[in-house]
Amino acid sequence: EETRARIFFLDYAPVLIASALTGENIEKLFEFIAKVRRAAREHIGTGILNRLLRSAFASNPPPMISGRRLKLLYAAQAGGNPEAAIEPPKFVLFVNEPRLLSETYHRYLETRIRKAQPYPGLPVILTCRPRQEKRRK
Repeated sequence: EETRARIFFLDYAPVLIASALTGENIEKLFEFIAKVRRAAREHIGTGILNRLLRSAFASNPPPMISGRRLKLLYAAQAGGNPEAAIEPPKFVLFVNEPRLLSETYHRYLETRIRKAQPYPGLPVILTCRPRQEKRRK
């Protein structure tokens, strides 16, 4: 409990007390590593992710900031290179105005994603991008 309290900002990471001296929990350590590696390979499909986030926006709309509200256009999971070392899951949210994503709403969206796919031991990275203007010919 004391260790968990000290690393409160890593609430997604499993905590394991192990000893190299006695060998206690060393096997569990490798089980944890395998679990994190499997989780890093998990991918949420674009359709599922968009339904999940639209539901999150409907259940708890983002706060108004300077008279404007964050609007989700669509989202996708980025990366996913199976040859790469363990990478945290990255999600790109295309929105009307990225500056409208507050820190608390960012955490809320991360929590909703983790309910669908826990990603134990990995941070979830959310990036907002503005709507791209259509080029006129």
